[in-house]
Amino acid sequence: MTPPVAGKRRTYLLVALLLWLACTTLPVLWHYSQLYARIYDDRRFPALSRYSVEPTSEVALVGSSMIFRVYEGYFQTRLRNVAIVGGSPITGLAIIASDPALPRIIVVETNILSRPVDPALVEKFGNDAAAPFRWFKPYRVAVSYIYYWLKYKSESDNVARLPRQPPSSYDIKTSLDATEVEYDSHGFDRQMAENAETLRRQVADLESRGCRIYFVELSYPGNLGNSHFAQTARSLAHKAFPDREKWPEIDYHLPELRWVDASHMDERSAIIVAKEIDGFLGRVANPG
Repeated sequence: MTPPVAGKRRTYLLVALLLWLACTTLPVLWHYSQLYARIYDDRRFPALSRYSVEPTSEVALVGSSMIFRVYEGYFQTRLRNVAIVGGSPITGLAIIASDPALPRIIVVETNILSRPVDPALVEKFGNDAAAPFRWFKPYRVAVSYIYYWLKYKSESDNVARLPRQPPSSYDIKTSLDATEVEYDSHGFDRQMAENAETLRRQVADLESRGCRIYFVELSYPGNLGNSHFAQTARSLAHKAFPDREKWPEIDYHLPELRWVDASHMDERSAIIVAKEIDGFLGRVANPG
C-alpha cells in the first residue's frame, strides 16, 4: 500500500508535468502553421539558422555559394560558414551585424558582388528583439541540435583521404561558355559598385564593434578570372579595402583545383582551399 504522503507527491508531480506539457505544447499547436513556416525556413537555410539560434562562433565566413561549398567540417578551426547559396557577403554581414554578440574574426569572399542584401533573409535570421514568436527560440535550438545530429556526417575521412588522390576531371565547357558570356556583360557594374559601398559601410561598422575582417578572392575555373565581371569585383573590393594586411596571401594550389561547374569546386578542391584558409586563421587567431 502506497503511503499517503508518497501518493500526494506523485500526484503533484503528475499535475506539474501535465501543466508543463500544456504550457509548452499548446502555444505551439495554436500557432502551428506560422511556426511550421519558421522551421521550414530553418531547414532551407540550416547554416543561417544555426548561426541565429546557437552561440556565436569566434570565426565566421560570409560570401556566395563559392565559399558555401567550403564546408565547416573541412576546417580544424571552429567556425560558422554563413555564406549563402545564390546570395552575397553583404546579406551574411547584415545578419551578423544585427546581433549584439559578434565573431572575433570574419572572412569575406568577394567574388560575387552583384547581389544586393536580401531583406527577407535578414528579417528571418537576423537578431530582432521585436520579431514575433521570440518565445519559440528554445524550440528552434532543440530542433537545430537534433537535425544537425541526425544529418551531420563527419568529414574527417574525406579530409584525410581526398587530398592524397589525384584530381578528377569534369566536362564543364557548356557551363563555362554560358558563364563567360554572362561575365563579359557590363550589366552588373552599377549594382556591384553600390554593393561594394554597402560592404565598405558594413565592415566599418563591424570593425568599430571589435571585429577583425579579412577578404579572400577564390580562384575561378578557366578564364573567368580575367572576365570583366571578375576584374570589376576585384577592382571594387580592393578600392574599398586597400589595406594589404586585410588580404591574406593564400596559396590555393590552383593546378590541383577542379570545378564541377563554372562556380563550384569539387569536394577535394574545397578541402584543399579550406586547409589553406585554416592555416591563415590559425595564424591570426593565435599570433606568435
